[in-house]
Amino acid sequence: MSPPGAAADHGSQPVWSLVMMLMNPLATVSLALGLLLATGASGAPARQDAYVDLVDFPHQEANWDRFYALEDHLIRAFHEICGDTYCEGAYSNHIALQFRCSVHAASGTVHACSLVIGAGNLEVDGGTGQVVPDSRTWACATPLGANTPVEALHAVLALGDPLRRPLPGSGRSMHDALIDCLN
Repeated sequence: MSPPGAAADHGSQPVWSLVMMLMNPLATVSLALGLLLATGASGAPARQDAYVDLVDFPHQEANWDRFYALEDHLIRAFHEICGDTYCEGAYSNHIALQFRCSVHAASGTVHACSLVIGAGNLEVDGGTGQVVPDSRTWACATPLGANTPVEALHAVLALGDPLRRPLPGSGRSMHDALIDCLN
């Protein structure tokens, strides 16, 4: 089929067929869907990981602000009670460094969380004048019950005194876990 008023030219047939197809709404949708599928296959790979960082749940950086506010809240709480609890003994200057959680992406449940604590001492060697470091880190697991929903974890840890609140599914607090971990 040639456009109206045009001489039959077999070289323009594929172009005219495309124009006619685009005029058909169903054909347009099919073409668009095909193009999306084709470009999706050559673009960035879809997430295949079973577990993601809590920051990236439900999608890349979706939980960024909320998670880092939670982490700051936990670190402040740690430093408020550190001197009276965990920060005695060989190391007196414990610092909460980072909190991280893994989430099972399909179910939206927290698989594991860990709070990293660092501590150290610096001493001067009187004979050599060297400053000698003595440092240690701990990765303290957060006691959670199986299948803890992301929202349940946020709800408990966002409240005042988050280290002493019982965590979902375990009845234990982060305070309990830190005493076990740091001693």
